[in-house]
Amino acid sequence: MTTHITAIGSGKGGTGKTLIAVSLAHSLAHVGERVLLCDADLGLSNAGVHLGLSETGDLAGLLAGAKTLKEAVVRVTSGPRIGFDLLAAPPGSGALANASEAAIDKLLAILEGASAYDRVIVDLGAGVDATVMTLAARADDVVLVVTPDPASLTDAYAFAKLLLRRTTSRVPQILVNMALNATEGRRIADALMASARAFLKATPEYLGFIPCDTRVSEAVRRQSPLLTLFPQTPAATAIEQVARKLHGSASAPVAVAGLR
Repeated sequence: MTTHITAIGSGKGGTGKTLIAVSLAHSLAHVGERVLLCDADLGLSNAGVHLGLSETGDLAGLLAGAKTLKEAVVRVTSGPRIGFDLLAAPPGSGALANASEAAIDKLLAILEGASAYDRVIVDLGAGVDATVMTLAARADDVVLVVTPDPASLTDAYAFAKLLLRRTTSRVPQILVNMALNATEGRRIADALMASARAFLKATPEYLGFIPCDTRVSEAVRRQSPLLTLFPQTPAATAIEQVARKLHGSASAPVAVAGLR
């Protein structure tokens, strides 16, 4: 059995990408997937900050060969017998900011061989540098987070263009974050999809939208998962809908009896 790798990217910072990655890991675990969240923002790892964790795993030790994957992860619990594993560098350390191409290849090989998990969610760094695009190109699917900010759309288009250039046929799925409503979410997605059709001759799939929600900022401030603090809030409900779409489309089999 092989794991299904889902990369979460954005053309620029400030799109809420990491919160979405953390929330999707949480939600997919609740529908029965065995999930590993890998914070691959190698210079500015902060998934652990969103989760309020003092221990975030030892990605550096894993890449150095000092630890196995099982030894390098930490468990994030979100209920009795439910949770996911996190693999990251210490927040704010910048320990892997200049990771070599060989280190990235090693990380990808480890993640691709992580058969103890149904899904690996890779939280990419912001932007379109070589490391980000290498990780995105090797994923089974890519979720591209955009916002109504025009700069976000421009940078998201660059991300889609570079992904297509590397893979010749792959385009990301579009997830619009911080939309006022469904109409704005669809409008933003349609604008990006139209540009891709016209200039890249490819059409990304619209995955959905996450509405503006004050509870999101509160969850970030309190360093606690959104789906734990405010499971009924509009943003949490929307993320769960996106997770169900991903869960239904994944090719990897899912063990619904709970996590290891």
